[in-house]
Amino acid sequence: MSMAVLAVGVIGIIATEKVTVAANQHAKNLAIATHIAESWIGMLNAEATLWGSDNVLTDGRQPWLRQGSLTTDWFRPSYVAGLDFGPAFDALGNPMNGTGGAAFCVDLRLAPLTQNTAGGGMVRAEVRVMWLRQQPMVADSDPALSSACSLNALQAGADVGRLAQFVFMSSAVRQVGG
Repeated sequence: MSMAVLAVGVIGIIATEKVTVAANQHAKNLAIATHIAESWIGMLNAEATLWGSDNVLTDGRQPWLRQGSLTTDWFRPSYVAGLDFGPAFDALGNPMNGTGGAAFCVDLRLAPLTQNTAGGGMVRAEVRVMWLRQQPMVADSDPALSSACSLNALQAGADVGRLAQFVFMSSAVRQVGG
């Protein structure tokens, strides 16, 4: 009788441990993704310091603000070697050159908030960080999803919410350059 009670207790502890490990992994991924989103907002704000009063975003000093000025949809920012920063991040949140094997991937959406051309421009910057679920809820998940950056969240018909998790962050980026 005592062995049966002990066995039930051990099974309960093992089941609790599995849930704890999964919750810890989710919390870690959420913290890393939030840090990546904050880093992107910081990079965009730093880039805005080079946004001159002539309202020009074409001189190469603002790679992501310029890239985002061409669209109002979500876009995958380019990797900038001089800054060693781009859309792909490893499992610890470190930037990667290239998107193969990325644990986290970033998409941006930029929209003008003001039309001021005398140095008072403002852009709404939205950052979306995504990462693949450890165990996708889709039975026949695509084996081509070897990287978070191989997931196209805008792909028609893709049930990406079942394959990935997301963090969204938005901020206003103000033109501060002279």
